[in-house]
Amino acid sequence: MNPPPAAALEAAAATRVTLVLGAGDTGKSTLVAALAGRLAGLGHTVAVVDADLGQSDVGPPTTVGLGRVRRPIERLEEAEVVGLEFVGMTSPARCMRETAEATARLVARAFEDGCDRVLIDTSGLVEGNFGRALKRIKIDRVRPDLLIALQRRDECEPILRVYEGGPAILRLPAAATARRSPAERRRHRQRALDAHLAGAIPVTLDLTRVSARPAPGGRGLAVIDVLGALVGLDADDGRTRGLGWVSALDVGKARLTVETAVGGEQIAAIAIGRERYPAA
Repeated sequence: MNPPPAAALEAAAATRVTLVLGAGDTGKSTLVAALAGRLAGLGHTVAVVDADLGQSDVGPPTTVGLGRVRRPIERLEEAEVVGLEFVGMTSPARCMRETAEATARLVARAFEDGCDRVLIDTSGLVEGNFGRALKRIKIDRVRPDLLIALQRRDECEPILRVYEGGPAILRLPAAATARRSPAERRRHRQRALDAHLAGAIPVTLDLTRVSARPAPGGRGLAVIDVLGALVGLDADDGRTRGLGWVSALDVGKARLTVETAVGGEQIAAIAIGRERYPAA
């Protein structure tokens, strides 16, 4: 991997929380991976928070992921996944604030776990009213010390203008990377979910002992919403242990079966997401 720009490394090394923003395929994840590896090499204890629900590299799609980086890495997928927050959608369209809250919780957890540098990778939604609102909510909730904006032209400027008084801002040219089509992005999501659910087995849960709720991006708890849904599986400490999908529901017996690689003894609560598995 090419080293990160010297200005980006110098700025990230001097600040606790760095948030990287830019449109799709501008090199955000590549930059975050390069910075994380170099900072680890400089002796920092580095965490990465992946807040891109649809094109996740740290953890599966539908989640915000927390990863630890202890050595130089080529890709963010090489980070050690140490935490997940299940949002339940691959787009933050219906859960902007919840996605921002999940991101902030994982940043706080990284510091609780002893990290001294946190890098945040974000989605490519930066343009239009929705993109600007999404990024402003996330920045306001996370309160980073540094914003690094990767731009082809000036597409991030409507966001950056709001923060000219702080945090610090570093503008960099976007990387010359190939743009992925929507079909390629869907295939990436499916491969990532397939990998996360590899080795899944049926686990039947007693709903009188295990609580069920809609995820932030979920629909509800009607049978039509639950069957086939991706679910987040939480332990009794409230932390997500992994994902599964609902293969059976017996309302009369209050039993729900999920296909998952998470052991049933670890599951204290399930969050029902909006996305289906396998994807339709």
